[in-house]
Amino acid sequence: MYVRSIDTRPAGTPTRGPRAQGAEAQPGRAPASPQATGAGFRPQAFDPHDAAFLADPYPTYALFREHAPVYPVEPYGSCWVFRYEDCARALGEAEVWVKNPPHGSPSGCGPFAMMASFPQSLFFTDPPFHGKLRSLLEPAFANAIADAEQRTREIAGALLQAARGRDRIELVSAYALPLPARVLFGTLGIPEGGPDQDIWNGLVAWQAAIAAAHDITQPVAVRATGATCSMALNSFFEGMLLDDRGPAAREGLFAEMCRVLRDAGLSAQQMQVCASDFLVAGYLSTTFVIGLGVGNLLAHPDQLEKLRANPALVRPAFEEMLRFDPAVHIVDRCAAVETELGGRTFAPGETISVVLGSANRDPDAFVEPDRFDIERGETRHLAFGAGIHHCIGAPLARIVAPVALETLLAEFDALALAEQPRWQTDPYLRAPTSLTLNF
Repeated sequence: MYVRSIDTRPAGTPTRGPRAQGAEAQPGRAPASPQATGAGFRPQAFDPHDAAFLADPYPTYALFREHAPVYPVEPYGSCWVFRYEDCARALGEAEVWVKNPPHGSPSGCGPFAMMASFPQSLFFTDPPFHGKLRSLLEPAFANAIADAEQRTREIAGALLQAARGRDRIELVSAYALPLPARVLFGTLGIPEGGPDQDIWNGLVAWQAAIAAAHDITQPVAVRATGATCSMALNSFFEGMLLDDRGPAAREGLFAEMCRVLRDAGLSAQQMQVCASDFLVAGYLSTTFVIGLGVGNLLAHPDQLEKLRANPALVRPAFEEMLRFDPAVHIVDRCAAVETELGGRTFAPGETISVVLGSANRDPDAFVEPDRFDIERGETRHLAFGAGIHHCIGAPLARIVAPVALETLLAEFDALALAEQPRWQTDPYLRAPTSLTLNF
């Protein structure tokens, strides 16, 4: 679970920048972006929505690390930070680089503006309140995922058994998406609903709309739909609070969150927004890393065979997947005070975008960073962030994704790409939107 950059706050702002078309390329072997080739490097010509860049951003990152390690990128209005040392410093200095502008954030437009009146959840708070929330939620989360491995194995087996009758599988929609979603919903204690209710699939649809709204290349209608679904999700958890079978009578993480937050004197609205953000950010990036991981294994058949020969390598393999090709590529921070980073001075309120995908390929931090090696054993990567905002859901991701990969490889002894994947058009998120495999 990578909860740091998927912002569910409404975005009903006009589109900025061209609509990118999904790029087709094999993971790890995509064509280099035109802006990352040639004798001259012109950072001012960088287009973060260029299709070839989205398919393979790493050659471009390498040029920025060398020539322009902190550089303002339009249309995001922030300086992107590319080197590992600068990224780790920004993530670690939580009092200097904060989640919220010191002078307040714009509230959005239209009816969505009123959502700014809701309290902030764990994922969008700064010290000292962040520390209080985290100290309450972290133990509850650890207790709730105690049986997550067994739950993951059961769900994974059922999903793959259903695919057995066909000669191919669309990995994202048939496996990588429903598996972590069902694990999380069960962990939260959300009822699945009967045939006439289908609560879980409805929540998945809302979450997909919210994630799509994070992409600034989308038209206003798409972004407004995401904001509407964010409102709906908040109301869903309000309904769970008001239900006669609500938190007092339920088991699961949501019930435990409500108990500990209520005991600490927090409001019902704070319970709702925390639960909403857990659901939005709690499984989609695990979906992404499963798709990326399988794609990179297929692109590196020697590593795939090594993992098949020794399934005990699945957990170090997962860490290498996170380092080599993280699902969350960028997170934002604001300067709380005047400060310096990467040779540039930032005034209070100025924004940076920490490019985790670039930091994880920095040769000053990793030996041969462009080599995919499942035995690397490196956990110093920034895929889960760093410092006090280090991903609270990392323990669940480290359970679900390795089990998903292990079960998939055990079930099918031959996997191959049936067609080239298509990629997200949001540079903040790195993932194939589809990955069809023959087996």
